[in-house]
Amino acid sequence: MTEIKIGAVFPGQGSQYVGMGKELYQNFTVVKEIFDIGSSICGFDIASMCFEGPIDRLTDTEICQVCVFALSIACWKVFYNEFLITPVFAAGHSLGEYTALTCAGAFSLSDAFNLVTKRAKYMKEATLKNPGTMVAVLGKTFDEITKIIESFENLYISNINAPGQIVVGGKKEAVNVFLQMCEKNGIKCIPLNVSGAFHTPLMEQASQLLEEEIDRITVTSCQFSVYSNYNGEVISQPEEIRFALKKQIISPVQWVKTIKSVESQVKLIIEFGPRKVLSGLIKKIAPDMNVANIEDVKSFEKTYEVLKLIT
Repeated sequence: MTEIKIGAVFPGQGSQYVGMGKELYQNFTVVKEIFDIGSSICGFDIASMCFEGPIDRLTDTEICQVCVFALSIACWKVFYNEFLITPVFAAGHSLGEYTALTCAGAFSLSDAFNLVTKRAKYMKEATLKNPGTMVAVLGKTFDEITKIIESFENLYISNINAPGQIVVGGKKEAVNVFLQMCEKNGIKCIPLNVSGAFHTPLMEQASQLLEEEIDRITVTSCQFSVYSNYNGEVISQPEEIRFALKKQIISPVQWVKTIKSVESQVKLIIEFGPRKVLSGLIKKIAPDMNVANIEDVKSFEKTYEVLKLIT
């Protein structure tokens, strides 16, 4: 089974739910160890927050990012300890890029928890200084949306998630006007329940503060390929990693480009972390790709069966 070529992907903020990780925590010692390390660094009990919520606290940016990161890392460790399969590549969506880099050995776990904690704090502060929101636009191409928003100030493309699913973010007033224009023209949009316009220039303050943190920690070369949100290309060396992370928080997430780059490299992509948001996006981008996920005992067992089938 060690010859299987897989890719590993990791979700970002928005995939959280109360109760996530509880089964794995109860069944695998490594999960408890990871949660304990993270709790000592971030200043709250990750296990309690993941298992008990409440959801409004778990959804808070400062809490959510740490919890999703902790569980995603834990899911990866459970898998790797069992199968000893090294992925051909890893990628993560937004916060998930930090998880991918940690799994590839770019950061120590302690440094990663510290960086994610600071990232969440700075992003929350930036949303208070520059309030914004985001909206998913369905059924339009990147070029079509780019042309539409040219006439708007303080409106930007923030995520290129899948064909016909692009997220626009910006100042609340600009997004509201954009929504009215879309409704008038029959363009389907879904407002997102977020506190800010992430991956847009409105996050500049967070980017500057995070840059200082990124420069403080030790970054080493990746043990396998990791794809950057910033440009959808491989980052492997310390300076490439630092540069990509500094740009990530103010730049669109290039998820379509990432999956298009990797779809010929592997037989299976496994999503590690809560829910299956990325698995759904991957099937829209690369319909023939096998996907699986690990977030609890049932999904772990199901992924094992998928691995046996494609061996």
